[in-house]
Amino acid sequence: MSRRAVVFLLCVAPAIAQPKFSVPLVGIARDSQQQLRIVHGVSGTFVLHDVIGKNAVDWAFDGHGGLVNTGSELLTLGADVTVIRRRPVAQQEAVLGPQNAFFPETAELWRTGPQGDSKVPIAAAMIAGRVIALGPTKAHAVQLAVCRANAFWLLAVDTANGAITQELTPGGAIAEQACLAAGGGSLVLLADRMLLATAHAILIQTVAGVERSIAISASHLARVGEQWVEIESAGEPARMIRITPEGEKVYQLPAAKERP
Repeated sequence: MSRRAVVFLLCVAPAIAQPKFSVPLVGIARDSQQQLRIVHGVSGTFVLHDVIGKNAVDWAFDGHGGLVNTGSELLTLGADVTVIRRRPVAQQEAVLGPQNAFFPETAELWRTGPQGDSKVPIAAAMIAGRVIALGPTKAHAVQLAVCRANAFWLLAVDTANGAITQELTPGGAIAEQACLAAGGGSLVLLADRMLLATAHAILIQTVAGVERSIAISASHLARVGEQWVEIESAGEPARMIRITPEGEKVYQLPAAKERP
């Protein structure tokens, strides 16, 4: 390690330890006690700070806002990761994106933001399958990843009226395996790529069809920051993947300390 890098790390650690600091917000992450925590730091040097939700079931945050499902409440997060709204969800299953939630029982898409929430019904017959992930909202449409039996589809849904405006099958290794994975939380849709957790590796596929993998067995993936995806693996501390146009790099998160 260079002398410059050592000096930088020595400066970062005391700054993070102070009650008021200017170290960048990375995003959020779930600790080993199922608590969702704020993460500050820089690539490779992270500190878990305040708890913003306990018993977190699922979560998504993109640096501009986010959603957290605790099993009983749906928390809306602002860009500074404060909870700006709480809504009961009555133990319903929910599939989350940073600004949208889909409830399979009612086939409703909830859009959430600083000004409030809105509900958009989607005809279940038009979905014709199981929604496993939500992508970002672009041009007044949100992307849904859907399993129709074992066939993987990406649907574009108009956020104003719930109409499906596009259906496609992307092909590739992710399309072959996404609907075979057990449970939710194994697929993340980003604007320019998809990530899928499998028993042997995290598969990555770009919109241009380029495929690669990271040799990590993961049980859960979540969008947790503007450039970050959290990886959870059974019996191991969580990791973070930094997503850049050039590729992906994995970093270890520190183990959470018990709080009184």
